[in-house]
Amino acid sequence: MDALWIENLNTVLDDNRKLCLPNGETIKLTNYMSILFETEDLKEASPATVSRNGMIYMESDGIQLPDLLHKWIMSLPNH
Repeated sequence: MDALWIENLNTVLDDNRKLCLPNGETIKLTNYMSILFETEDLKEASPATVSRNGMIYMESDGIQLPDLLHKWIMSLPNH
């Protein structure tokens, strides 16, 4: 996770939930939108970035993709 890259996302991670693009445009995230980051470590992340995220630690061999897909499918209405 590159520190400069993630710092540009702080506006989308705070209460504004607006993604500011380099060309000046903004995209407002709705309450139905989420952002998921998958990273090997957080050694480049600032305290501001860490405080705006929830962390889930998973062993790399603990959960396999078919398990995640099955759980997600079962959570859908009228599966």
